[in-house]
This record gives sequence, C-alpha cells and structure tokens, in this order.
Amino acid sequence: MLLRFVLPEDRDTISDLLTASFPSDAEARLVQDLRDAGDMMVELVAVLDPGIVGYIGFARHYDPKGWYCLSPLAVAKRHRRKGIGAELVRYGLDYARRHGAQAITVLGDTRYYRRFGFTHKAAENLTSHFPEEHTLLYPIAPGTSGTAAHLHYPDAFYRF
Repeated sequence: MLLRFVLPEDRDTISDLLTASFPSDAEARLVQDLRDAGDMMVELVAVLDPGIVGYIGFARHYDPKGWYCLSPLAVAKRHRRKGIGAELVRYGLDYARRHGAQAITVLGDTRYYRRFGFTHKAAENLTSHFPEEHTLLYPIAPGTSGTAAHLHYPDAFYRF
C-alpha cells in the first residue's frame, strides 16, 4: 500500500469513494467546499493496485488558531478491517504534528479514535455547534489538553 498526498486528478475518485462510504454525498460535498474555500490543510490517499482505496482529510479550525479537524476518513468497503484507515490516521496525525498543528479534533466514534490518542477528557472544556459526546481531541502542543475554547469550524461544516 502506498500513502501519498492527493493530486488534482484524484478528486473525482475521492468524491466517488466518499459517496460510496457514507449514507449520502454530504461528505463529498463537504470536502469539495473545504477545498474551494482553502480550508483543507492536508489530504492523503491510500493506493492499492489498481487505485485509491482510502482517503483522509484535515481541515483547519478558524478558532483556536493552529488547530485542525480530522474530517473525513473513508476506506472502500471491500478494503475495510485491513488497517488502511489506521495507517491513514497515523500518517496524517504525524504529518500534521510535524507541520505545526497545535491540536486535532474529530467528531467521531470514541471506540475507533481513542487508539490514536484522541480523548473526550482532553476535549472536556471544548464547545461547538456539534454534539459534545462525539467531540474528541488529540493534543499536540503543551497545554492544549483541557483547553477551554469554542471550536469554530470552517463555514462548510455548517451547510450540512
């Protein structure tokens, strides 16, 4: 498996993957809107012969500054439970950390994301327009765990 950054010619394939991976095309539209607004900070794909089988994106938060949000993560149905999603998350978190991200949030399944270091405890003082029970934080910079702040997601998040 090869992990690499998204190329412009990957975008239609990624849109198809996202649409097939979720109940609607909302995630595909979210990713496109984040790209169009310049809010997508990191996009990676997992490639197996003959093509893309996984995707992960990290968008910036408008506030707190320097924070990213992981959204979305998708793996083609026939390639799930093979560690592809986990590799995308690990590589994405490492890349974001090395390139200055202060912390990363995710709105997701605690059982899945806690293995990577995301916790509710670190996010306990965060508020947003989204359910707190699904908000997890991966602290990177000292002092980000337990930060009291309102998460301001990019505008694209409020359209869906």
